[in-house]
Amino acid sequence: MSDSSGFDRKWEENIYGQGFQLNKYPISDVVSYVMRLYGQRFRSKEVLRVLELGFGGGNNIVFLAREGFKTYGIEGSHSAHEFALKQVKENGLEAELIVGNFAKLPYRDDFFDLVIDREAVYCNVPSTIQQTIKEVHRVLKHGGRFLTFMYSLEHGSRLLDGGKLVDSNTYDDFEQGCFAGTGVTHFFSEEEIIRYYLKDFEIEFMKHLRVDSLIPNERNEYAEYHTCASKK
Repeated sequence: MSDSSGFDRKWEENIYGQGFQLNKYPISDVVSYVMRLYGQRFRSKEVLRVLELGFGGGNNIVFLAREGFKTYGIEGSHSAHEFALKQVKENGLEAELIVGNFAKLPYRDDFFDLVIDREAVYCNVPSTIQQTIKEVHRVLKHGGRFLTFMYSLEHGSRLLDGGKLVDSNTYDDFEQGCFAGTGVTHFFSEEEIIRYYLKDFEIEFMKHLRVDSLIPNERNEYAEYHTCASKK
């Protein structure tokens, strides 16, 4: 389970500390959404602040800094933090990256234009997720956006990979599959996201994506929600 900071130590011990999932290239959906939402504002040379929750190896951080954002990131893993700092430096960029607690963000109110959660917030029990999103709301400017990626209840691993139920729609100790060794995993419903976690936001768009493997093995590979919501 997670420690007092809300970070599950299994990510450090089994994943980042072992050199896994330290990606160098940005997530294509993050690139697509950010450029659609902010491309015109980049061209006007407007100064925009962005925060990524759980930046991992810094792959999205490098993209954001290169595009001109004043870029910040918070991560629970010391190994991922060190790797990301190296990536930023090697690319001749600047970003303020720290190890810290998502549920107690060390930033002032109304500070960011954009906060990105690319499958990081889900690694917690519901109470911590709720507190984290309250913090996101606090640090966003009025009209600022929260771009979040959340695994769906339809994700094949929830049903097929032997996770232990530890809270509402929340699992741990997966026997196999993509969540094995990663610790706590929460799966979301559409209603839960809209009525509970994002109730203080205005949802601009919400998509449900699902990928099914057909050959050689028929099974659901993953399912997730992509949601963009602005601070009311």
